Amino acid sequence: NCSFGIKLFMECVMDILKAIVLGIVQGLTEFLPISSSGHLMIVESLLSFSGGGMFYNVMLHVASLLAVVIVFWKDVVRILKNPLGEEMRHIVLATIPTVIIALVVNHFCNDYMLKSFVGFGFLISAIVILITSILQKQSKSVCFENMTNRKAFTIGVVQGLAVFPGISRSGSTICAGLVQKVEREKSASFSFLISVPVILGGMVFELAGGIKNGFGSVSALPCIFGFLASFVVALFSIKFMMKIVKKGNWWGFSVYLFLLSVFVLLNQFVFGWF
Repeated sequence: NCSFGIKLFMECVMDILKAIVLGIVQGLTEFLPISSSGHLMIVESLLSFSGGGMFYNVMLHVASLLAVVIVFWKDVVRILKNPLGEEMRHIVLATIPTVIIALVVNHFCNDYMLKSFVGFGFLISAIVILITSILQKQSKSVCFENMTNRKAFTIGVVQGLAVFPGISRSGSTICAGLVQKVEREKSASFSFLISVPVILGGMVFELAGGIKNGFGSVSALPCIFGFLASFVVALFSIKFMMKIVKKGNWWGFSVYLFLLSVFVLLNQFVFGWF
């Protein structure tokens, strides 16, 4: 009947809107130094809805990956043309500790433990960004150095710790590069380039889970709209972050993350929400 058709239509519209919201949050927070995992947890809890299943999560990974490849197309082509070169070696060295730490954390920490950490993760990210910003201001005459194997590995370790919700992957890795006197734009571009194997790993993990447990009901329209929203916003986020890091004026993210951590911790431990 007519009412049933209207109900189905409204449910479809709501699913699309939810997918778009999650896609925007994913695309915006994946590459800005504010933690995508932490923000997705907050959005899902505040609005009482979750993502569109494993297939939708895979589509978000594809959107992020495509955005990085497009923005850094020249770098990607150059690296692929010389797979045994120094840049590829640095990416591999950064990926190894990331994978090891992620596997260990996921083995010993359940979803509840990780969710309980998100407020502290935001606070840690805020402190790291603030300290890095202060150090940058105090060392205007710093002599930048080249990326080395040790620096790449250290950045990879920091990237692995970002598996904890609230700890920003992009923020922590860029800060790790800057603290080690890697040039600003190089620190940012390296952070985004080493996200490629991480995103690919996330896709494989989601696909493996889907093959094992089933992908559930897959709705095409929410996936398409969510993918497009995430992709477009991710492109903007990457380019915006590159400009911010180049100027060296990104302490505002620290203020935002500190306020967000207070909000989450109060609601989590005082009011019992989240």
